[in-house]
Amino acid sequence: MAMIVGCVAFSHSPFWDMSFEITGPGESFVRGVAQARDIARRLEPDAYVIFGPDHFRNFFYDVLPPFCIGVNAVEGAGDYGLPKGQLPGAAALGAGIYDYVIHHGFDPAVSMRMGVDHGITQPYVALDPDQKTPMVPIMVNCSGHPRPTLRRCYDFGTAVGAAIRSLPTTQRILILASGGMSHWIQPVSLDNPDTNTETRDYVVNGRTRSAEHTAKRNESVRTRKAAQVSGRVNAEWDQWFLDRLTANDLDALFAIEDRELEEKAGNGAHELRTWIAAAGAWNQPLRTMSYEPMPSWVTGMGCVVG
Repeated sequence: MAMIVGCVAFSHSPFWDMSFEITGPGESFVRGVAQARDIARRLEPDAYVIFGPDHFRNFFYDVLPPFCIGVNAVEGAGDYGLPKGQLPGAAALGAGIYDYVIHHGFDPAVSMRMGVDHGITQPYVALDPDQKTPMVPIMVNCSGHPRPTLRRCYDFGTAVGAAIRSLPTTQRILILASGGMSHWIQPVSLDNPDTNTETRDYVVNGRTRSAEHTAKRNESVRTRKAAQVSGRVNAEWDQWFLDRLTANDLDALFAIEDRELEEKAGNGAHELRTWIAAAGAWNQPLRTMSYEPMPSWVTGMGCVVG
């Protein structure tokens, strides 16, 4: 049977330039990710299963599934200097996961040509700079209402983990997840009255304008970096989340309603659904490798490993 050999989850940010030579702010976080990368290399995985969000570059309100599994080709969006174009996919593994979960209470979307943005490509490159290891990308809708509940994300992750372990292969699989911790971003969800008219049109009708949108966002990040713009971070809440996750105190996490999450950790913290899905797939203890509040990167930057 296939074996899940490890689990890594950490924050992503367009303001992180992927340097592992950072000194000063960010140094503690990237040191933890570097340690996670070393662990991943020693585990010698044959493939990654990556839980990540999409930032309205590949999934829009014309069709917005709670989960989508990539079972064939994978294409990077090329946002923020990250890979653009074809990435190595693990088609048979993705198909096996999909076939299992649809017989065990879940109905995710399936993609034969899955687009992925920095929510999946940044953690992938951080652990595998050569981009050689094949992946199964799994999009978890964290951006727009209606999102799957935190408990549903965990249960779905549990089903994905069971699917991997049921497969009649000797593959070694690493679970990887990425999502920002506490951070407040421009509203994008249609249920939020503060979402502006331009954004409302884009998240519904922007599929053909995704490349243009990505170019604008890339330029915006460059401008904000130059201006040294900072975001809001709640380090106390982030530490609470890490403590609950590593203590396997899942009921405390499942009890968080979306409104409370947004009040305490911001609308960007919905991305922690990916961490929770990964914890379900791993179903073993996790430990914190590093955490650093990074207002200049617009989010709390944490890393856990199992």
